[in-house]
Amino acid sequence: MTFEPLTPERRRAMTRQHLLDAAAIVFARDGFHGSTLDEVASTAGFSKGAVYSNFKSKDDLFLELFHERIDRQFAVVGEALETGSHDQAEQFPRILQILRSGTSPWDDSFVTLWLEFILYARRNPDAQKKLAASAQRARVQVQALIEHEYRAVGVSPKYPTADLAEIGLALFNGLGIDRLVDPSAVTDHLLDTTLSFLFDAMGVDRQDEAT
Repeated sequence: MTFEPLTPERRRAMTRQHLLDAAAIVFARDGFHGSTLDEVASTAGFSKGAVYSNFKSKDDLFLELFHERIDRQFAVVGEALETGSHDQAEQFPRILQILRSGTSPWDDSFVTLWLEFILYARRNPDAQKKLAASAQRARVQVQALIEHEYRAVGVSPKYPTADLAEIGLALFNGLGIDRLVDPSAVTDHLLDTTLSFLFDAMGVDRQDEAT
C-alpha cells in the first residue's frame, strides 16, 4: 500500500474539486441566477476567498462545472465506441443505452440550467465570448470522436466532420429543449430513430456493403 503526502498541489486540486461538487448542488437547486458564490462557499465549507482563488467569477465556475460534466460524458461515449465491434448492429445498442441513461448530457435539469446561462450570455458580451469558446470546445470533442470512428472502420467521411459534429450537437440540443416543452414528444422510440438517422447519415457502416 502506497501513501501519497498531501502536497500543496494535491490540496489545491482537492479544494477545487470540492468547490465544483458544491457548485453542482447549488446550481441544480437554485439555478444560475439564483446561485451565489457565497452559497457555493458555504456549501463547500470554505470561505468566499477560496472560491475566488480558484475561479474568477460565477461565469467561470459554471463553465468549468459544465466542462467537467461534458468531459465525463464524452469519456463514457468514447469507451462505448471502443467496446467490442464497431459494427453498427453491436454498437448501436451501447450508444442508445447511454442516451437513455442518467449519464446523458441532455437530462432536463441540466438543459434548463444551460438555457438559463445562454439567455444570460445574450445580454453579457463577456459571458457570450466564454460561451462561444465553450461551444467550440464541445464541437472539437465531438469531431474527434467522429473522426476516430471513421478511422476505426476504415471509411472516409462523405461530409466535413466539423459539420457533422455541429449537426449532431444541434440535433440533440434541440431534442433536449423539445423535451422541456413537451416531454411526451421525445420518447425512447424517437431517440432510437434519431440515432439510426445519424448512423445512416454518417455512413460508417458502409464497409459491410463492400465486403
